[in-house]
Amino acid sequence: MKISKATVFAALVLAALCLAAAADGWVVKIQTTQLRKTPQFFAPVAANLKAGDVLTQLAESGAWLQVKTATGLTGWIHKSAVEVPRAALMASAGGTRTQTTAAQAALAGKGFSKQVEDAYKAKNPKANFGGVDRMLQVKVTPDQVKVFMDQGKLAGQGGGR
Repeated sequence: MKISKATVFAALVLAALCLAAAADGWVVKIQTTQLRKTPQFFAPVAANLKAGDVLTQLAESGAWLQVKTATGLTGWIHKSAVEVPRAALMASAGGTRTQTTAAQAALAGKGFSKQVEDAYKAKNPKANFGGVDRMLQVKVTPDQVKVFMDQGKLAGQGGGR
């Protein structure tokens, strides 16, 4: 079967358009975070976001991205809370193809998966996993962080480099 130059050209253009569209996309990589109304850590919250939420970049200011959510909300998020999404991950399990969720991919990207957890538990039966579970339940509000930073005379403006 012979492929025409026009078909190859159309495929290349389509691939380029897909890559360009993906270049402005981001995915939340941490468990929870906030979309801010201005690019500052203590700016008013526009929305709460969770791991796996997909965002479209509108602008950039230092370490902050102005983004739009899938529901159309706009605001600012720090670059440390997001990453460029990877292509859909497919795994072959006994000949059956399964797709990972964004949350699973984020955990696996950090080297943590169900298999890693099970192996660690098997090698460390005396480890206090209940303590880790309790620690994950602790929620600190932005107001509590602000008080902590004020009392410790810590800078809160700007962000990471």
